[in-house]
Amino acid sequence: MTDQTPIEALKALEAEAVAASAAVTDLEALEEVRITYLGRKEGRISLILRGLGGMSAEMRPKVGQEANRVKGAVSEALESRERELAGPASELGADLTLPGRSTWGGGLHPITQAVDEIFDIFRDLGFTRARGPEADTEWYNFEALNTPLDHPAADEQDTLYLVDSVLLRSHTSPVQMRTMEKHEPPIRIIAPGWVYRRDTYDATHTPAFMQIEGLVVDEGISFVDFKATLAEFARRYWGPGTQTRFRPSFFPFTEPSAEVDVKRVITRPDGTQEETDWLEIMGAGMVDPAVLENAGYDSERYTGFAFGMGPARIAMLKHGVDDLRTFFENDVRFLAQFGS
Repeated sequence: MTDQTPIEALKALEAEAVAASAAVTDLEALEEVRITYLGRKEGRISLILRGLGGMSAEMRPKVGQEANRVKGAVSEALESRERELAGPASELGADLTLPGRSTWGGGLHPITQAVDEIFDIFRDLGFTRARGPEADTEWYNFEALNTPLDHPAADEQDTLYLVDSVLLRSHTSPVQMRTMEKHEPPIRIIAPGWVYRRDTYDATHTPAFMQIEGLVVDEGISFVDFKATLAEFARRYWGPGTQTRFRPSFFPFTEPSAEVDVKRVITRPDGTQEETDWLEIMGAGMVDPAVLENAGYDSERYTGFAFGMGPARIAMLKHGVDDLRTFFENDVRFLAQFGS
């Protein structure tokens, strides 16, 4: 090797460097090859270039020209091998040393999830979805539902009026009346939608909120059908071990009326199970005959039951949330827990 001329040595280094770059299998080893042959201080080709000053005036330009050619050829071989090892990303100009970027994934709001889950259960029980206007008249919101206009609920301190006798509905019950006006029994509907009240914005109340109401009307509908349907819903939503309780209550549009409570079984992370206290989930009852008559039905022939619940409260109970306002503050850190 000591008898080689500088030009022969450069050609030998070129072949050696190209072979070495082709042999490596990762980018770290390829960088070591680059430093070995092209490094500024100790690179073997760089050392030959640094020795040009000691060569004759005749040899110096020839060796310099060959050294630059060899340096370019080795650099090209290294770059080509780098592209091969990096894959398609390098062709797009991607820097593979940068950390990856997280992607945003959209999801349904937890209240929307609750609405969908509740509707899916009742759909499987034979219910269909019904809709109605959010701005409605006093007749559909109160009078047709056996609620006189001198009732406290119809007062302006509780209800949001737009113009005379037109208001933002305070419940989704008007959908029931509009459905009965348009269709003959049998009726089996579920009506989710936004409702509005002059409520204080606090941990358990908001001026605008989702409500879901259901209505069943047909010949021979009894209190047994009423209890069995809602008990089955509770078991499907909360789990097979869920118990239901019906407490006497009062609503102008149902008679008899009841508050529906559930007691459910919670399975803890360690596998143990525990029963909750009784939790109120909805108001319900048998449709008052006066409401059926207002819809044009023969109350001697037809009977039915109705129920209503707030999906936000259902979501709070399901997820252990104790402040309703957190659902509406749009804090992504909170909402991301419920992504679907």
